[in-house]
Parts: sequence; structure tokens; C-alpha cells
Amino acid sequence: MVRFAHTADWQLGMTRHYLSPGAQGRYDQARSDAIGRIGRIAAAEGCEFIVVCGDVFEHVQVARKTAAPALRALGALPMPVYLLPGNHDHLSLTGIYASHWFGPEKPANVHVLDRPGVVEVRPGVELLAAPWDGKQPPAEQVDRLAARAPIIGPQSGSAQSRVVRIAVGHGGVDTEAAKLTDDPINVAMLEAALAERRIDVVVLGDRHSRTAVGQSGRIWYSGTPEPTSTREVDPGRLLVIDMEPGDVPVVTPHQVATWAFAEQTFAMRGADSVNDVLDWLDAFPEPSRTVAKPILRGELALAQYTRLAEALEHRRDLFAAIPSSGRTDLRTRSQDGDFAELELTGFAAQALAELREAGGDAATDALALLLRLAGNASADAGVGVVGSGTR
Repeated sequence: MVRFAHTADWQLGMTRHYLSPGAQGRYDQARSDAIGRIGRIAAAEGCEFIVVCGDVFEHVQVARKTAAPALRALGALPMPVYLLPGNHDHLSLTGIYASHWFGPEKPANVHVLDRPGVVEVRPGVELLAAPWDGKQPPAEQVDRLAARAPIIGPQSGSAQSRVVRIAVGHGGVDTEAAKLTDDPINVAMLEAALAERRIDVVVLGDRHSRTAVGQSGRIWYSGTPEPTSTREVDPGRLLVIDMEPGDVPVVTPHQVATWAFAEQTFAMRGADSVNDVLDWLDAFPEPSRTVAKPILRGELALAQYTRLAEALEHRRDLFAAIPSSGRTDLRTRSQDGDFAELELTGFAAQALAELREAGGDAATDALALLLRLAGNASADAGVGVVGSGTR
């Protein structure tokens, strides 16, 4: 039996455009600190080694100041670590793995899977590796390598039959609706290789959500150890995998992430719906490590809109980010009661009437500013609520 840890898509050096410099610094540190958390979990669970299935680094020429601390953290882990180059950190003559400093600084327990084919971890345990050698999928992708691999253990009870062979790959699969590559991994080919026992299990990177692929229970994406998008499903995990030769693996997820990325769609129909949005945001226990994206659809009275805008602005000071969404479609309407306390006359009253008649985003923002000046609420053009219009 072998027990190992499966992770992927660390993407050290990743930036998110909606994070402030301070939040980006916290995010960088969390992604770097995840290496230690992964190691501690793997050690506590008795894993023999760790496999990182591609995109260890965000860029093929990642800065030394980003990679060097990662190598030190990897060197502190009490087991071997196998790094598979992926599409972000593929093998290149000018890339990180070929740099003049990477080899000398690489700890002895770290092994780069830089050639397609079988690597022996120890007697009885093999990795069938499919590294990327460019931005496009390699000709020796994991499905093709698996289809050509020799069958394990032609005779029951033989030494060869007790070998566990782990296929290690990176890239999208052809069974997913959204294919991220022109040449996705063929799941049927992998399933055939598993059935013929050319391989025992497949561990993959590229998909940031923890995902079981196919029907065999033998093909897995671990997902990213810290989330990167609000659309990811169950990211932030390390998979601990127990394998007996020829058996279906036992896969146990362990929490690694300290950040949360979330989104939720709200039907906006009045004051209660504004409360729903704010209650959702206020339920996050660690807002400074949370990216929360409310998707707003419907219609609000202008006073409700300005209340929501003011509340969102306040919470943006607490959260890592509350980014706006292109899927938001929120309309506003002005009512006589919105401006009753203004008691405008003359030119100001005429301007109010013209703004209400004009409609559109600019008019909405101007009307909201009037309410702010009146002390009822405050808002400005940067509230992150897009697609608004007054009628």
C-alpha cells in the first residue's frame, strides 16, 4: 500500500487585479504559507511523498524573490516532493526550471518531473509523468502515455503485480463543458488504461475545483490550495490518497485554504433584498481574507440603492475585495418620497426634475448625490453596481 498527497495549481506569484496592494500582500503570503500547511497535513497523515500536478508557479519566468522562499519551504518538508511543469510554468530554455539559480537552490527532496515517462519513487511505486514543454499541451500528454504504458502484473502474485503506478498530468479533460485547451485529455482513453491496469490512478492539475472525473473513482483534480476565483467549487483542499495495487483508491480531502472566494445572486425587489445582501456579507468570519461578489438583478428605489451603495463602500474597507460583476443587472427608480426632505426650489428643483426625466446611469448617480447631501444616504459613481438606469 502507498499513501501520498496530491495537490496542484499553487501558482505562486499570482496577482488579482481587484485586490489592493495590502490585500495582495496578504494573498501572496497565504499562497506561500500553504506549502507549510500542505507539508504538515501530509506528515500528520503519514504520506510518503507529495505530487504537485503542474503550475507550481504563475509564470514560466517567475521572479527569484517569489521562487526562492518557496524552495526553502519545500526543503523544510519531511518527505519527497515531485513537481510537474504545467502550462503556466512549462519547461523552457528561458524558464524557471532551466535558470542558472534554480538547480543550485533546489532542495534535495524536490524532484522536477521534466521528462515524459516513468519515474520510480521507490520499489513498487511509480509515477507516469507528462510534463508540459510549452504553452500548448505536450505531444506526450498523460492519456497517450497511459495508453502505451506496459500492463502491470501480468501474473497474479508476481512482484510486478504489486506495483502501484500513478499517472501525473495537467490540463483540461474532454468531458468538461468548458474546454480550456485545444487538445484536452481524453477521459475514455484514461479509463481504458485504468481498466487494463496500465495505470492505477490519475492525478491531475489545471482545474482549480476539487473534481472526480469519470465513473471509476480513479481520476482526480485536487484543485488549488488557495482559491483564485468566486466560481470555483470546493477549492482549497489537499487530497490524501491511499492505494493498494489494482484497487480503487481511497481519497480523503483536507482543508488547506485560509481565504474564501464566494459569489451569490440576489433578486433585488426592495428593502428586504438590500438586507439580504448585507447579511450575506456580514456572515463571513474573516472579511480581510474574503473576496465576495454579490450579483444583483432586479430593481430598487433610489433611496434603497443609495443605502446599498453606502453599505457596500463601508464593507469594502473590511473585505479583501467586493468586486463588481458584469452579470449584475440592477435598475433604479426615483420616487417623490425620495426627495421630500430636500425642499428644493428654483434652479435646484428644476435640475431635480430634469435628472428624473433624463434617466440613465449619470442621472442616477447625480440623484444619489442629492440624497447624500441631504443626509439620507451617501453614494457615488464607484459603488460597483453596474447596469443601473433610472426611470
